[in-house]
Amino acid sequence: MSNLLSENTTLPIWSQIRLIATDMDGTLTTAGKFTRELMQAFYNLNAAGIKVIIVTGRSAGWVSGIAHYLPIDGAIAENGGLFYAANSDIPVFLTEIEDIQAHRQQLGDVFRQIQRQFPQIQESADNRFRITDWTFDVAKLTPGQLQHIQAICLELGWGFTYSTVQCHIKPLMQDKARGLLTVMNHHLERVYTPQKVITVGDSPNDETLFNQEKFPNSVGVANVMEYTYLLQHQPTYITNNSEGTGFCELADLICFRAANP
Repeated sequence: MSNLLSENTTLPIWSQIRLIATDMDGTLTTAGKFTRELMQAFYNLNAAGIKVIIVTGRSAGWVSGIAHYLPIDGAIAENGGLFYAANSDIPVFLTEIEDIQAHRQQLGDVFRQIQRQFPQIQESADNRFRITDWTFDVAKLTPGQLQHIQAICLELGWGFTYSTVQCHIKPLMQDKARGLLTVMNHHLERVYTPQKVITVGDSPNDETLFNQEKFPNSVGVANVMEYTYLLQHQPTYITNNSEGTGFCELADLICFRAANP
């Protein structure tokens, strides 16, 4: 990892970037909110010809609105489960699910098995609006407890991840990187090579976006430092600022380099 705005400012990669794939909570938000500065950053990126896709753990019901109302090109929901293009209200399934009702029942069974060992956990308020995964509030679970829950899920044949907001029980092979690569290769107007994409995140459920074998250019906003000791894959660069201010820092750099290659 290296600091974003030091010697890296003049690196040629910044003028090559054409797509930003970014997490939302803790990465675009500041104290849980979208700011005026963030909206301006979106418009600046659009004017510079840089596409933006949000890749979030938020629910399908929530993300359909985000993709429609924000000045972006689409959004991936449920940590790689579904994709909403900005010009469509119909999601594209990135994870194949034959029977949604049976799938939800299986996820609920796994949650109840975990809840027997951790009775303090509660289903997230937005879980009813989810399709591919099942969430519960991260609350005050310790890193050790989260690792224990992950082991339970793996033993039962399911994946698990978490963010600053929620814990996710999900299909084993479903993650942000796989979902993003599928969208990049099949659901955008043009195909983007990994060298022209920068991925951005702040927490453990963004780890696959930091995998340099898939995405050589990744950025963690400064608050990711809270979790780096837990991550097998580390972001290539770290912003000076945290949360949405860190994303705006990155957006300013990319817009500057696009105008001054």
